[in-house]
Amino acid sequence: MGRTSTGTIRKLPSGRYQVRYWGIDGLRHTARQTFATKRGANLWLASATLDAAAGMWTDPRAFQVTLREYADAWLRGRVGLARRTQEIYAEQLRLHILPPISPDVPALGAVAIVDLSPVLVRAWYGALEQARGHSVTAKAYVRLRQILRHAVDDDLLVKNPCRIERGGVEHHVEQRFLSIAELYDVAGAVPGRYRAYVLLAGLGGLRQGELAALRRSDLDLTEGNVIVRRKRLRLGSGEVVEDGPKSAAGRRSVALPGPVVTELHQHLERYGVDGDDKYVFTTDGGGPVDRNNFRNRVWLPATDAVGLSGLRFHDLRHTAGTLAAQTGATTKELMSRLGHASPQAAMIYQHAADDRDRRIADRLAEMVVLATEPPQEQV
Repeated sequence: MGRTSTGTIRKLPSGRYQVRYWGIDGLRHTARQTFATKRGANLWLASATLDAAAGMWTDPRAFQVTLREYADAWLRGRVGLARRTQEIYAEQLRLHILPPISPDVPALGAVAIVDLSPVLVRAWYGALEQARGHSVTAKAYVRLRQILRHAVDDDLLVKNPCRIERGGVEHHVEQRFLSIAELYDVAGAVPGRYRAYVLLAGLGGLRQGELAALRRSDLDLTEGNVIVRRKRLRLGSGEVVEDGPKSAAGRRSVALPGPVVTELHQHLERYGVDGDDKYVFTTDGGGPVDRNNFRNRVWLPATDAVGLSGLRFHDLRHTAGTLAAQTGATTKELMSRLGHASPQAAMIYQHAADDRDRRIADRLAEMVVLATEPPQEQV
C-alpha cells in the first residue's frame, strides 16, 4: 500500500488501484473511481490535493445528495421567512423546479447536486418558459440560483451552474395607473364602508394586506399619519395569519393628504368601533376584510360600473406611487413611503412620472404651435 500525507493508495484484488484521501472536512473519503495504474492513482490524488488547497474541493457526499433532498433541507432551514413566503418557495419547488417539465429534460429534483450543469439548467429553463411562461420561469430561476448559491457555500458545488444572463429578470406587463378623478370614481362606486379603504390605497400606497390589518391605534389623525406595523394574509391552506411586514422597510409611517384624513374621520364616525385594538376596516358583519370576498363582492362590481374592468386592487398602489413621483418625490422618499427595500421598484413610478411629464411637454408644444402659427388666408 502506498501512503502519503494526504491519502493512501492500495491495490485491489481486481488489480486496479483505490485512492483514499483526507478532505477539508477532516474526514477520510474514497475516490469514486478506481485506477488502472498506480501512476494514474497518484496523479488523481495530487490533483485532488491541489483542488483542496485552491478551495475547489467538493464534498464527495454531494454525489449522493439530490437537488430535491438539498432543497427540502434548505427550505426547512429558512426559519426566518414569513409563512406566506415559505409557502411561495415550497410551491415554486413543487410545481416548477423539482418535477419533470418536459420529456426531453430530466426532472431536476432527481439529479445529484454535482450533476447540475449549466447546459442542464438552460434546458430546464427553456422547457419551463415554453410550458409556463416567462414570469413563472424567471421567479423559479431566481429560487434555483439562490438554493445552489447556498450549495456552493456548503462546499457541495465548486461553481453555481445557474449562469443565464438576466435569467431572473421579469418582463412585467405595463403598470396601470389611475388619474385622481378615476380613483374617486372607484371610491364612489364601492359601498360607503370601503370608500376610505380605496382612497388610502390609492393615495397612501398601502398594500391590501396592510389595510386589512390596520387597527385604530395605527392611525394618528391629529398628525395625519398612518403607521404600518403588520399585514393580514390568507395562506393557500386557508389559514389566516397576521404578522409583520415582509421586510423591515415595510414597517413605516405614511403621511396622508388632508382629504384622506377627512375621509378616515368620517369612516370612523360611521363604521368604527371603540377600542385601540379594533380593526379600522371591517365587513358588514363586523369581521376583518377578506381579500377574496372583497374582490368578488365589492371590487369587481365597482370597477365594472365605472368602466375600469380588469383593474386590480394592487393598481391603486401603483397609482399612489405615480402620483407621489409626480409631486417630485425622490427615489429614497418613494422607497420610504411605499415600504420598498430596494430602489428598483420605486424607480418604476419615477419613470411613469417622467412619461407623464413628456406628454405634458408635448401638449404644451401643440398649444405653442396653435398660438403662434400665422392665420391661413381665406381663398
